[in-house]
Amino acid sequence: MKYLYSKILFLFIITSCLSQKIDKKQDIKFVHLTDIHVTEGNDNDFLLQKIIKEINQSTNEFVIITGDLTNRGDDDELNRVHTILSGLKIPYHIISGNHETTWSESAALTYKKLWGADRFAFSKGDYLFIGFPCGPYMKMGDGFVKKEDLLFLDKTIKDSLINSSKKVLSFSHYPLDNSLSNYKEVLTVLKKYPTVANFCGHGHTLKEYNFSGLSGVMGASITSRDGKTQSYNEVIVSNDSIRIFKKELEKPATFKFSVSAKPSKIEITEPEEKQSIAPFIQDVASIYSVPSFDKKNIYFANSLGQIQSVNLESKTLNWKIQTANSIYFTPTIVNKTIVVGTIEGQILGFDKYSAKEKWNIAVGGILVGTPIVENNRIYTASATQFICVDAVTGRMIWESKLPLSYSQGKPLIHENTIIFGSWDTFLYCLNKNTGALLWKWNNGNGKQELYSPGNVNVVASKNRLYFVTPERFLTILDINSGKTLLRTNQWKVRESMGKSEDGTLFYAKTMDGELLQLPLNDNLELTEGNLKKESKILDLKIGYEHNPAAILEKNGKIYLGSRKGEVIIVDAKKMMIIKTIKLGSSSINGFSIDESGNVWTALIEGGIYKTD
Repeated sequence: MKYLYSKILFLFIITSCLSQKIDKKQDIKFVHLTDIHVTEGNDNDFLLQKIIKEINQSTNEFVIITGDLTNRGDDDELNRVHTILSGLKIPYHIISGNHETTWSESAALTYKKLWGADRFAFSKGDYLFIGFPCGPYMKMGDGFVKKEDLLFLDKTIKDSLINSSKKVLSFSHYPLDNSLSNYKEVLTVLKKYPTVANFCGHGHTLKEYNFSGLSGVMGASITSRDGKTQSYNEVIVSNDSIRIFKKELEKPATFKFSVSAKPSKIEITEPEEKQSIAPFIQDVASIYSVPSFDKKNIYFANSLGQIQSVNLESKTLNWKIQTANSIYFTPTIVNKTIVVGTIEGQILGFDKYSAKEKWNIAVGGILVGTPIVENNRIYTASATQFICVDAVTGRMIWESKLPLSYSQGKPLIHENTIIFGSWDTFLYCLNKNTGALLWKWNNGNGKQELYSPGNVNVVASKNRLYFVTPERFLTILDINSGKTLLRTNQWKVRESMGKSEDGTLFYAKTMDGELLQLPLNDNLELTEGNLKKESKILDLKIGYEHNPAAILEKNGKIYLGSRKGEVIIVDAKKMMIIKTIKLGSSSINGFSIDESGNVWTALIEGGIYKTD
């Protein structure tokens, strides 16, 4: 009996010790970095180096970085961040932020080369750690999680939790709220699994959130908004709680708050807004441009690098071409050829019937804009040059070593000139026949590239050029000389503009969600007072707005797109809203017209719609 009692006592002690060791192992300590905003030589460059040295001397097990690594996402900045982070002696896992995806001279190719896929998943202790990017992608917009990333999120969690009692910690750049246009879709995925919390950045402030019942932790940026505090975030995951600490440089960590380690109960109480019309095509991936047409078919490209042709009558797939990376360029039909530009710097011509490649030109620099066509010639800009190509034969007719950054808008042909904007701060006017530079313009602030006319479709009368930029100024130039005639910030315009079908009116969308109408009249004396007197303003009832899609007028109707998946149709004569069509939750890419005169649009979330 004594022997049996001793044996039981021994087993109890061993079990207790093992239990304590297991409990101890379940504590996970890591660093959450976010919004580090490095430009080579700036304060954050040196601060991040100091933080890395401090982390290397700590007991943290790994680092997770939730985006905004840079200020503009250009190659120099990305390479600099990569170099600094390579000094870490513990593993790190990383996703991009809007500063890497909205403005990127490589359309995120450099990020991909440095870090591989822009998402991660790994297991540690009782947890699956999973991170995904939120965009927006290569133009101003709200955050949006691509369909392929939602599928990754769902499938990876599902597969990782088979025969497992693991819980989930998710990581994104944007908080899972209204700043992310399809946050409800993300929460719907996370709701299916034992998700404990979501860590995010973007707001630069250490803060506790409640994302529809899901515990949320926003990490602080490494420099506070007032510039007075330099810190990062430390996290300790225990059996019963997740504790968040503020770690100021060279100071002890300070406990700020904790969240429960139990799975959250996610409840999406707000009903989804119903779509007004069903999509003609709902693709499996995101779409960043508008479709093109011939009499029988629709052509489009997506974020998986696929170019597709679909029959308009039967909706059956004619063919699909697979390229290497996301396509932002608008596929364009010229005679029997479909022309597509890639972010690898190639412009490709395919037979539109067979999908066979007819020609291929290495241009250099990303191609992410919308070309213009005249007499079988296609004119377009890459990030390193503007080109004129015979679209039938693939012969380069001329090339200009401008611009010095990428261009996203559609060029304007005006008599014997071609005019386009770039993210190098300049608007250029070239000779249409030779490519010779006639003039260039910028706003006098060559250091502020984010004010560039890089994603605008300029509008012209006979002698004047009208355009708006992210600087929120309306600018009018002499079209022959490039001389500034008037600049005004009377209206809070940004990038979205257009022209009436008869060429007599200029349209722009304000950031307050209004439609501005001005006369395109060369005889009008250009003063702010005159413009204001001649202007008309219509409240579109959509609130704050920054969608850059060009405005279209067709058959007496004005078409505008919002950042929230709405198309607003306005009676051009009466300046009254005819209707607002809710198509989805993501940004409207713009508008195109088929051979029968129907107006079409596409959303980033992958839907293509006929609007009437």
